[in-house]
Amino acid sequence: VSTQSTGFEMQIDEGVDILCPEIKCINGSSYRVLCPPTPTSRPHNVKRHKEGSWEPSRYSDVYEDEPSTCKAPKADCKPVKEEWQTTELSTPNYFHKYIVGKSATVKKRLENETGTQINVPRPHEKKDFITVRYKKESSLSSLEVRVESIVSSARKRERPTHFISIPVASEEISTNLKKFQDLCGDKIHPHKVQFPSKLHLTVGVLKLFSDMEVKQACDLLKEFAPRIPYILCGKPLRGALKNLEIMNDEPQSVNVLYGELLLLDESERLQNLADQCLEFFVEKGLMDYEQNRNSKSVKLHCTLINTRWNSNGPRTIDASQILSDDFELKAFGNCVLDKLDLNEMTTDRDKKYVNVSTISLV
Repeated sequence: VSTQSTGFEMQIDEGVDILCPEIKCINGSSYRVLCPPTPTSRPHNVKRHKEGSWEPSRYSDVYEDEPSTCKAPKADCKPVKEEWQTTELSTPNYFHKYIVGKSATVKKRLENETGTQINVPRPHEKKDFITVRYKKESSLSSLEVRVESIVSSARKRERPTHFISIPVASEEISTNLKKFQDLCGDKIHPHKVQFPSKLHLTVGVLKLFSDMEVKQACDLLKEFAPRIPYILCGKPLRGALKNLEIMNDEPQSVNVLYGELLLLDESERLQNLADQCLEFFVEKGLMDYEQNRNSKSVKLHCTLINTRWNSNGPRTIDASQILSDDFELKAFGNCVLDKLDLNEMTTDRDKKYVNVSTISLV
């Protein structure tokens, strides 16, 4: 009989006991010997049948090398005592209230479900992290996922805290804005008209709830700066504020009235700048298109009237006369757009937005 094996051939004569070969013990291990039969090759406890075949009479004597007889001695195993470890999870202080929950119910549930212990700083401490004690890495990983989900869900419900904008400012525009307010008369409450120092074109809004997040936004604005000369082709942005428009389709019930800022050279450089800035911050994870009407194109507008700025007076205004061809003021003047600002939504005593960072456009 010829048996082919990988790399070589082994010849086995017909008389070889393949199913019950000779067993040899070497250094405590048992081996089957496949070789031509010899007078001593067959074990003494094998019976020969009439047809010349054989069968083992005592399996325990012949197959001493089976796993049941070759088990390693049991090791003296002692349970390893797991030690408590401590770490900090970066979490804006603003969202700690969501991690604690009413009567600390959320915190207790997180601890029970993950097998961890959570220490949340008191609100007045202004710490942007929570301290966690854990025994298993899997417990810490589970808690991280749950905390991140809580913070992400809460962040979506919050209003934006900062915005990136291009200031629209000149003496001519300030003068005409005051004239515009006088022409509107008693129809519009003075507090619903934008202050000249706050006129701007919004590029995008951000939700920043810690010093670390604000610093990240400032760093990204500076990182975007080298792209500006290529987008603007090395030329300044000179434009004119005119063409009054409304956000809705009913002039008799208006919330927001704005003016368009059109470049004097009629190029698309301003629009390209706004779109690429928005795209840059979206890619970095600090903005999203959902806050921009799910559009990749920024709707550049300079808000002049917003009825939501003040609770006094009606919630809407009738802008039919303002939008008519008979309205005296059609244009507000020219300006140079010379910087890109990162501002807080709040204002200071000078009726200006609180500026966080600025890069030049010239």
